[in-house]
Amino acid sequence: MAAEDYVCLNIECRYHSSQPFSVCPQCGHHNTFVTQSNMRVRGCIGGALFLAIGCFLLLIAVFMSVLVASQHTSLTQLTDKDVTALLLLYGLGAVFLIGGISIMTGGGRWFIRSIIAFATRGRRYK
Repeated sequence: MAAEDYVCLNIECRYHSSQPFSVCPQCGHHNTFVTQSNMRVRGCIGGALFLAIGCFLLLIAVFMSVLVASQHTSLTQLTDKDVTALLLLYGLGAVFLIGGISIMTGGGRWFIRSIIAFATRGRRYK
Protein backbone atom coordinates (compact mmCIF):
# COMPACT_ATOMS: atom_id res chain seq x y z
CA MET A 1 0.00 0.00 0.00
CA ALA A 2 1.45 3.34 -1.06
CA ALA A 3 1.78 6.19 1.41
CA GLU A 4 -0.58 9.09 0.94
CA ASP A 5 0.94 12.24 -0.50
CA TYR A 6 0.68 15.46 1.52
CA VAL A 7 0.79 19.00 0.12
CA CYS A 8 1.50 22.38 1.74
CA LEU A 9 -1.51 24.71 1.42
CA ASN A 10 0.63 27.81 0.79
CA ILE A 11 -0.04 28.83 -2.84
CA GLU A 12 3.57 29.97 -3.28
CA CYS A 13 5.05 26.74 -1.88
CA ARG A 14 3.00 23.57 -2.63
CA TYR A 15 5.71 21.37 -1.07
CA HIS A 16 4.97 17.63 -1.48
CA SER A 17 5.84 15.12 1.23
CA SER A 18 4.99 11.56 2.19
CA GLN A 19 4.24 12.67 5.77
CA PRO A 20 2.67 15.78 7.27
CA PHE A 21 5.00 18.18 9.08
CA SER A 22 3.98 20.66 11.75
CA VAL A 23 6.12 23.30 9.99
CA CYS A 24 6.68 23.27 6.23
CA PRO A 25 10.40 22.66 5.49
CA GLN A 26 10.29 24.87 2.39
CA CYS A 27 8.21 27.94 3.36
CA GLY A 28 8.04 27.76 7.17
CA HIS A 29 4.25 27.98 7.54
CA HIS A 30 2.72 26.13 10.49
CA ASN A 31 0.12 23.32 10.15
CA THR A 32 -0.42 23.71 6.43
CA PHE A 33 -0.25 20.09 5.20
CA VAL A 34 -3.33 18.34 3.77
CA THR A 35 -3.68 15.18 1.71
CA GLN A 36 -3.54 15.34 -2.07
CA SER A 37 -7.14 14.07 -2.35
CA ASN A 38 -8.31 16.77 0.10
CA MET A 39 -6.54 19.35 -2.06
CA ARG A 40 -8.38 18.14 -5.18
CA VAL A 41 -11.76 18.31 -3.40
CA ARG A 42 -11.01 21.86 -2.24
CA GLY A 43 -10.05 22.81 -5.80
CA CYS A 44 -13.27 21.37 -7.23
CA ILE A 45 -15.43 23.15 -4.66
CA GLY A 46 -13.65 26.48 -5.11
CA GLY A 47 -13.68 26.14 -8.88
CA ALA A 48 -17.39 25.34 -8.91
CA LEU A 49 -18.10 28.44 -6.80
CA PHE A 50 -16.02 30.64 -9.11
CA LEU A 51 -17.72 29.08 -12.14
CA ALA A 52 -21.19 29.71 -10.68
CA ILE A 53 -20.36 33.34 -9.87
CA GLY A 54 -18.97 33.84 -13.39
CA CYS A 55 -22.05 32.34 -15.02
CA PHE A 56 -24.32 34.47 -12.83
CA LEU A 57 -22.44 37.67 -13.71
CA LEU A 58 -22.50 36.83 -17.41
CA LEU A 59 -26.23 36.10 -17.20
CA ILE A 60 -26.82 39.51 -15.60
CA ALA A 61 -24.64 41.14 -18.27
CA VAL A 62 -26.62 39.52 -21.09
CA PHE A 63 -29.89 40.53 -19.43
CA MET A 64 -28.66 44.12 -19.07
CA SER A 65 -27.50 44.14 -22.71
CA VAL A 66 -30.96 43.13 -23.87
CA LEU A 67 -32.54 45.69 -21.56
CA VAL A 68 -30.26 48.50 -22.74
CA ALA A 69 -30.71 47.51 -26.40
CA SER A 70 -34.49 47.56 -26.08
CA GLN A 71 -34.52 50.98 -24.39
CA HIS A 72 -32.17 52.69 -26.83
CA THR A 73 -33.04 52.70 -30.49
CA SER A 74 -29.58 53.73 -31.70
CA LEU A 75 -26.06 53.32 -30.40
CA THR A 76 -25.61 57.09 -30.25
CA GLN A 77 -28.05 57.31 -27.33
CA LEU A 78 -25.97 54.99 -25.10
CA THR A 79 -24.55 56.75 -22.08
CA ASP A 80 -21.10 56.18 -20.64
CA LYS A 81 -22.66 54.60 -17.54
CA ASP A 82 -24.41 51.95 -19.65
CA VAL A 83 -21.27 50.99 -21.51
CA THR A 84 -19.12 51.01 -18.37
CA ALA A 85 -21.54 48.81 -16.44
CA LEU A 86 -21.79 46.32 -19.30
CA LEU A 87 -18.03 46.14 -19.81
CA LEU A 88 -17.46 45.70 -16.09
CA LEU A 89 -20.02 42.90 -15.83
CA TYR A 90 -18.70 41.08 -18.90
CA GLY A 91 -15.11 41.46 -17.70
CA LEU A 92 -15.77 40.26 -14.17
CA GLY A 93 -17.90 37.40 -15.45
CA ALA A 94 -15.13 36.29 -17.81
CA VAL A 95 -12.47 36.49 -15.08
CA PHE A 96 -14.57 34.42 -12.67
CA LEU A 97 -15.45 31.91 -15.40
CA ILE A 98 -11.82 31.43 -16.49
CA GLY A 99 -10.72 31.31 -12.85
CA GLY A 100 -13.27 28.65 -12.01
CA ILE A 101 -12.20 26.46 -14.90
CA SER A 102 -8.54 26.98 -13.99
CA ILE A 103 -9.02 26.14 -10.33
CA MET A 104 -11.11 23.05 -11.11
CA THR A 105 -8.73 21.59 -13.65
CA GLY A 106 -5.27 22.29 -12.33
CA GLY A 107 -5.30 24.05 -9.03
CA GLY A 108 -5.38 27.55 -10.51
CA ARG A 109 -1.86 28.37 -9.46
CA TRP A 110 -1.12 30.53 -12.52
CA PHE A 111 -4.48 32.30 -12.26
CA ILE A 112 -4.12 33.15 -8.57
CA ARG A 113 -0.53 34.33 -9.08
CA SER A 114 -1.61 36.59 -11.95
CA ILE A 115 -4.35 38.14 -9.79
CA ILE A 116 -1.86 38.73 -6.97
CA ALA A 117 0.66 40.23 -9.42
CA PHE A 118 -2.00 42.49 -10.91
CA ALA A 119 -3.13 43.67 -7.47
CA THR A 120 0.41 44.41 -6.27
CA ARG A 121 1.85 45.96 -9.45
CA GLY A 122 3.77 49.14 -8.94
CA ARG A 123 4.28 48.63 -5.21
CA ARG A 124 7.76 48.57 -3.76
CA TYR A 125 8.63 46.19 -0.99
CA LYS A 126 11.28 46.97 1.58
